[in-house]
Amino acid sequence: MNKQNSANGLALTSAYLFIMICQLMIPHYFRNGPAYLICTLIWLLGALAMIFLNRRFSFKNPIDSTEKCTQATHEAILIGLGLIATLASQILLTTFEVNVLHQPSGSENTNMFIEIIHQYPYYFLCPVIAAPITEELVFRKFFFGNFSSVLPKLICALISSTVFSIGHSDGHFIVYAAIGLILCYVYEESGKIRTSMIVHMLMNLTVILINL
Repeated sequence: MNKQNSANGLALTSAYLFIMICQLMIPHYFRNGPAYLICTLIWLLGALAMIFLNRRFSFKNPIDSTEKCTQATHEAILIGLGLIATLASQILLTTFEVNVLHQPSGSENTNMFIEIIHQYPYYFLCPVIAAPITEELVFRKFFFGNFSSVLPKLICALISSTVFSIGHSDGHFIVYAAIGLILCYVYEESGKIRTSMIVHMLMNLTVILINL
């Protein structure tokens, strides 16, 4: 990787790890409302910081360089298809995991978010806004897009989706890996990280609203 690539990746992953460490540590030092308010603020500010870092240490990887979505209509269609694909894959693959692999039907991550949101509605901003921004910049922009400058795109998509799935660590490995692959495809087809961010936001919004 060249220096621009390395600087971009280091900036994004360092910021993301800091945000995640804060999400884990803060509840141990604060209780209930104050803890989740601080977590929400850090996650939102961290997302803004990652957007800034991505611009400050900019690197136009092979995916960004395509800029396929030049028309709003094309991007809107891609967003719609991406949303449908991510939701459909969750339904189908969760059914497979439950019936064949005997995994629990519920997602620990989703259940955790729902439980917190019921008590502290402002936390809704974390899974719907902050998480999609930070995760797309790390898993799609860096692991998929930036690595595509040195490895084949398919290999990078598999690496990105595997790390994305492991990072969620709630047992539904296949579901998260499939979502990761779809988001890689959306990013690759659009040439814009914002497109996969929007799909990710809408997917999380839909799942949260269904489970509230």
